[in-house]
Amino acid sequence: MSDHAEHNSKKTHLPPIPAGLTTPFYYAALANCVVHYLVDPHRVKGLFEGSGLEPALFDVRGHKKASVSYNFQVYSGFFSAGVDLPPDQWSNSASSVVQELELNIVAFPEGRRDEVPVITFDQWLMGDEQTKLLGNHRVFVPCDDTFAIKVGMELFGEPKFLTTFKVNMPSQNPVRGDSPGDSKVYHSEWVQTWGFQVEDPDVAGVSIFTTIVDTTGLTPLPAAISPITEYGVPADGPIGCRWNILQPFDTYFIADDGPAERVRLIFGESTHEMAVVMKELLHGVDAYAVQMYLSDPVAVQSRPYFLKPPRA
Repeated sequence: MSDHAEHNSKKTHLPPIPAGLTTPFYYAALANCVVHYLVDPHRVKGLFEGSGLEPALFDVRGHKKASVSYNFQVYSGFFSAGVDLPPDQWSNSASSVVQELELNIVAFPEGRRDEVPVITFDQWLMGDEQTKLLGNHRVFVPCDDTFAIKVGMELFGEPKFLTTFKVNMPSQNPVRGDSPGDSKVYHSEWVQTWGFQVEDPDVAGVSIFTTIVDTTGLTPLPAAISPITEYGVPADGPIGCRWNILQPFDTYFIADDGPAERVRLIFGESTHEMAVVMKELLHGVDAYAVQMYLSDPVAVQSRPYFLKPPRA
């Protein structure tokens, strides 16, 4: 076999699955909030070395813009312990819940520019780019679960690190509201905004950034952007994979609707590398669009009622 043929053989086979892992991974539930920005290309230029990727540039009112986004995710999955295991070897839990955030730049593989359709950024968000060459170049992925970090780094080449979050997100489950005159009277309210904070992994009480997203009063458009291409660089070289969200995203284009009020990005005091890069990418830039996904409930536990006492 020639060196060229051997090289092609190595680059076209599927990456091996690390020991202890399986694919695909099925999500039991997912909440996801994506905030999109359009920035001058020079802001992203230094973040592609060794990635095998090039930044995608979109024509916006006669100017070329790169796309930077971050998406906060909360997801859960169910797991089996193993085939034919005795009970003393079963897992302590059949599920796990993970929180993570991706800082992404839209990109495509080097050398394939001519294959990428010429589309607007709005069209990309709505799912018109069906070659799926445009995808997310993940720059940082903070995460609160060690196993998810192991999988992400070894199999998908994600630049993950362990940290914690603070979250106040919308949910079908109400919070208890104030009841005028009597605190014992039940009154329910619902959180409408997304709020998430990424904390510094090394310094307690210090954040990398905080975001508050408020789309109150806006009408969403359904966007079928899935499957979403995700790029990464594990040990064997650049890879791509697909992430399938099985329902449309609620999509809000906010550039002409008071974006500074709709999305508040607050940089923290952290000196972590992610904090430095985020400021270089997004300082002084308003959000362009927001996409949201929240899994439907699968069961409902309703309020109790009193049983009528038995007749004497």
